[in-house]
Amino acid sequence: MATAIDVSHHLQCPICKNLFEDPVSTGCGHSFCQRCLDQHISMSDQQCPLCEEPVYTKPSVNAALETLLREFLQLQMADLSLYTGERGEIPCNVCEENLTSRAVKSCLTCLLSYCERHLKRHQSLERHRGHKLVSPVERLDEKACRVHGRPLELYCKRNKHLICTLCVKTGEDVISVETERERREAEQQNTIKGLESMINQSEKKLEDLQNIVTKYQAQIDREQREIKEVFAEVMDVVRRAEEELLTPLEDGRRCLEKEMAEKTQQIQKEILKYREIIDHLIQNKKEEDDIIFLQSYPSVPAEFKHDWTVSIDTELKFGSMRNINSSALASIRTQLENLCSFEIRRIQRFSVDVILDEETAHPSLEVSQDGKTVRDKGNVHDIPGGPGQFDLVGGILGKLQITSGRAFWVVEVGEKTSWELGVVRENANRRGKVSYKPKEGYWAIVLCASNLYGAFEDPPLQLHLSTKPQKVGVFVDYEDSFVSFYNMDNLSHIYTFTQCDFNETLCPYFNPHPNKDGNNSHPMIICSVNPGDILI
Repeated sequence: MATAIDVSHHLQCPICKNLFEDPVSTGCGHSFCQRCLDQHISMSDQQCPLCEEPVYTKPSVNAALETLLREFLQLQMADLSLYTGERGEIPCNVCEENLTSRAVKSCLTCLLSYCERHLKRHQSLERHRGHKLVSPVERLDEKACRVHGRPLELYCKRNKHLICTLCVKTGEDVISVETERERREAEQQNTIKGLESMINQSEKKLEDLQNIVTKYQAQIDREQREIKEVFAEVMDVVRRAEEELLTPLEDGRRCLEKEMAEKTQQIQKEILKYREIIDHLIQNKKEEDDIIFLQSYPSVPAEFKHDWTVSIDTELKFGSMRNINSSALASIRTQLENLCSFEIRRIQRFSVDVILDEETAHPSLEVSQDGKTVRDKGNVHDIPGGPGQFDLVGGILGKLQITSGRAFWVVEVGEKTSWELGVVRENANRRGKVSYKPKEGYWAIVLCASNLYGAFEDPPLQLHLSTKPQKVGVFVDYEDSFVSFYNMDNLSHIYTFTQCDFNETLCPYFNPHPNKDGNNSHPMIICSVNPGDILI
């Protein structure tokens, strides 16, 4: 039986140490890769790299060596995928250095990686039957003890790290790597469940966020559409007013042009008549016979008395112009009032829960147990109130203290015939006659005599409301220094105090006004904050 001979080392280029590629031979009989030899000759003298014999002629291709190389590759490297060469592939630690196959398994006991051929040899040995084989592992040295070089097979529970059998000290609590893995896998499972739960919660939050964004986008689209509709109406009002003012002017222009044309024609006729008379006079002047001159002397007409002036009547009397202006402005204000609903939608997100402070109430006032309703009892009290109470004016404060930010609340005034509502400085005067002025720390509006509304400016300002509000909204912006009031029934604006000098803590202010003989007996009610009612 013939013995196989390994000829692979005879098929390697002496320069690059790899299998020949396009092998050529020199005159001295040595063979090289064509590219390797060309590079050598170009960088040094023209001589053989091995024996240094001169190379006078261009080396020819060694056909026999090329054939032998091709047959070797067909026999020994039929499946080129078994050999390493790609970045990241793990080589067999047993194969020869110049022809390394790709590893298919790594042994955690031997700390070596094996190709298919050497793996069979490893598994054939009885003593290797218990070795643990895994998918190819890079940097197997990290799986060995750095002190003793033995495999890391045990886990020290006290120090919480892997050790080899020689690292074990007396009394140490050690377990096998497999046991620690089982524990860690159970721990991992719990961790995975926890993370999956967190992922579900995060996905739910993301879904909620997307729903909120969709909701806000719908709100933006709706408000953009509504604002465009409002301003389209405003532009239509302006266009109609412009048309109403321009139409008489255009009519006047046409009348003026017509009158101008007619009078121009008349003037041109008169000019022709004058020219004819001038021609007749010139001819008469040439007459030599005195008798004939006098007899043929033409009569000269008197100066024409026609009215050559033009007039313009465009019906644009000052009264009509002012009426159009007032009507247009009123229509524009009506349309722009529709924008107030957008403002109210936004300020409702700053809704706060206001509770009445009974300790500040005038003795004639009755406050409900929940601190949401106040009314005048209808009887006169001569008993003076405490130091924090209103003693002359029937007022009461809310417990809310506003020192920054924004706050909004709604008060139901219903069918009351008179009331006061607003905010005051916490330290504003409550004793004796109160001066309702912003400089005294009061920013409030008032209803009196059933239909007379006013704002406590300095001097007081009468307000003209188109409808009687049943519910009034109060909005305070501490940083921007203003207080606004709204009719919550038709979502319209009532009045705004601007450039307010707050400086101190603010409190809500209520005054239901006296209840005389059952008149004005309705209470003032602070409406509950219901998130579902907030128009976002």
